Amino acid sequence: MKFNELSKCYFELEKTQKKLEMIDILADTLKHSVSDEIGKITFLTLGKLYPDFVGIKLMLAEKMVIKALSLATGTSEKSIMNTFEEIGDLGKTTHQLLEKKSQTSLLSFTQTKEEDKEYEISEVWEILDKIAKMSGEGSADKKIKTLAGLISKVKPLEARFIIRIVIGQLRIGIESHLLLEALSVSKTGSRESKPLLERAYNSNADIGFVAEQLYEGGIEAVKQIEVRLFNPIRVMLAQRVSSSEELLEKFGGKCSLEYKYDGLRVQIHKKGDDIKLFSRKPEDITNQFPDVNRFIKEAAIEDEIIIEGEIVAYDSTKEKILPFQQVAQRKRKYDVDQKIEEIPVRVYLFDVLYCYNESRLDTEYIERRKLLTEIIKETENIKFSHQLVVDNTDDIEIFFNQALENSCEGVMGKDVSPDSIYQAGARGWNWVKFKQDYILPDTFDLVIIGADYGKGKRAGKYGTFLLGCYNPENLVYQTFTWVGAGFSDEDLDILYKMLKPLSRDKPKEVESEIESPVWFDPQIVIEVEGAEITVSPMHTCAKGELERESDGLALRFPRFTGKMVEDRLAEQATSTEEIHQIYLSKKDK
Repeated sequence: MKFNELSKCYFELEKTQKKLEMIDILADTLKHSVSDEIGKITFLTLGKLYPDFVGIKLMLAEKMVIKALSLATGTSEKSIMNTFEEIGDLGKTTHQLLEKKSQTSLLSFTQTKEEDKEYEISEVWEILDKIAKMSGEGSADKKIKTLAGLISKVKPLEARFIIRIVIGQLRIGIESHLLLEALSVSKTGSRESKPLLERAYNSNADIGFVAEQLYEGGIEAVKQIEVRLFNPIRVMLAQRVSSSEELLEKFGGKCSLEYKYDGLRVQIHKKGDDIKLFSRKPEDITNQFPDVNRFIKEAAIEDEIIIEGEIVAYDSTKEKILPFQQVAQRKRKYDVDQKIEEIPVRVYLFDVLYCYNESRLDTEYIERRKLLTEIIKETENIKFSHQLVVDNTDDIEIFFNQALENSCEGVMGKDVSPDSIYQAGARGWNWVKFKQDYILPDTFDLVIIGADYGKGKRAGKYGTFLLGCYNPENLVYQTFTWVGAGFSDEDLDILYKMLKPLSRDKPKEVESEIESPVWFDPQIVIEVEGAEITVSPMHTCAKGELERESDGLALRFPRFTGKMVEDRLAEQATSTEEIHQIYLSKKDK
């Protein structure tokens, strides 16, 4: 397939807000694809080249892209920057520049243009892949020239989306759930196969591989996709409860409790001496934790396993778990040896997802817990999570208080029935979390979707932020609160640098009745606490689910806790349903 055809599809997607229409537009294009290119198309449609766990990212800095555009168009960098600031979209800026570009403004080092060059999708992907993999001395200059060479030879519409892919802001409103549905429609003619595609994707986090199997062997091939070592399984997420009574009620009077540790969730894959660690995003964090790699080699009894746990900073002299901010520093890619010395860690394991040569996703929880103790031996640095099966609220309260005394956030409640499978990629009721701050103020992992500029000493950067929760049913981010409290000057500097490249027109995946001076791609997640959840006629969180359909929910007196939630995808942020449940439980009380 020609890249121009895919660009036309992206342009049509950009113009609509309707989910079903988007699926049909994308499916109509995908059905013309073939198996050896569909994997590349799926990743490009998500604005990337590879699955997140591969770790190869394309994103170039805006300054580098503007230099490339200057070379490709013969326009000064200053002029391009002025146009970009006026339009607010580097893709549209590129499109406009190339439409105006005359034959005399070609690259000086090419002299002539390959007229009507029709690039295949695979050709464009390979050039972008080459740029992504350039490294070492002089690589920045090579990246700029290679990108400039590509942009000088493609049509304006193609350049619009190539530039957006390069800077990580495709802006067509497609995410994995919509893409899987479009793949189902394109290959089978209906949406009915989407659950099978989701199951396959959740088991290995590689949507390109799923698409390739679908196009090569149809749905029967997709059904055969199982857990694969070194392909992370998309993590299971938990719902919330706000009392021990509610926790017990959710599980029919009996459940397992585990400490909820304040650390980094990790999925560990081992085959012989090869070990990889994945965050819940999922990203490969193996190189940041060579000590954990060593700990697992010492503790593992079986050669081939996939297990899950929590990495916490640990002070062995005081036998105390340290706050999250400590272990978060271990995610730095530099000064690893120094950080190992400064911030020792311990791993608390709580689940097994693969062992004895088979997937354990469909194995009930109690059996998985038993298997974990068979394949791992406890050591000084590898422990099993604290666990207790309970059937009354008194035991819950005692265990809960023990968790708090041991520097934990609270407890996880887990289903012990025969239906207690591991729901990969889902936020189901097989697991629930009960934290201390659900009794006092609530904390929420919220996505920054907008901002307003600061005043006084905050002038020149963002001073307040519009935050949203995620509605997985409608695949949108809904507004929940503005927050300006709790940020240090350093926090605001960091957020400005992170958010400035993500600024854009209002994203179609954001549902808001509030006008924000600046909008962002929903990517950055922060933790916020608040005093109360109240009904709001302005915010869209849970809108349509309250007594008055025009009302939503809002967080009163919000404050940034100081915690950047870097290991969580935006779609893994606090959900609308969670907030609605907390509101109802507080209202009842």
